[in-house]
Amino acid sequence: MNQVTAIVKSIDETDVVTYVHLNVGETEVSVIKSKTPEWLAVGDEVKCCFQEVAVSVSKECPGKVSIENRLPAELKAIRQGASLCELTFESELGEVVALITSRACESLELTQGCQATMLLRGIDIEIEPILAPKDLNVYRNVLAGMKDAN
Repeated sequence: MNQVTAIVKSIDETDVVTYVHLNVGETEVSVIKSKTPEWLAVGDEVKCCFQEVAVSVSKECPGKVSIENRLPAELKAIRQGASLCELTFESELGEVVALITSRACESLELTQGCQATMLLRGIDIEIEPILAPKDLNVYRNVLAGMKDAN
C-alpha cells in the first residue's frame, strides 16, 4: 500500500461527486469521493493511500488521457517475475510502488533510471484524517459514550 501525507487545498462539491484537491509538496493530486467526508476541511493534513495496482505507467504520455493525476518519476528499482513486475519509483510524492504485468514492462522498455509518468485515478485514492494525540482521545471518548448508550 502506497501512503503519502498531503494538505487539502480545495474541496469542490458537485451534484454527483466531490473533488478533493491536495498538495503533496509542490505537486497537486486530485481525489474523487462519492460524497464529502464530514470530517474533511480545507487546510487539513491527510493521509492518502492507494494500492500498487492502481498506478499505471507510461513512458510517453503526450495525448489526452482521462486520468488527471500524471506524476513524473524516475524508476529506481525493478523486481520482475514471470507474470508480474514490481516497480519502485521516486517522485515528488516520495517513493511509490506500482505493480504491472511483466509483458507491459517489457513493452514499455522500462529500465532502472529511466523517466516515466505515473498515472493515478482520483477514485483509487483513499484519504484519512491524521489525528493528533488529543484528537484521538476525543474520538475514544465519543466511541466510549456510544457504547454506553447502547
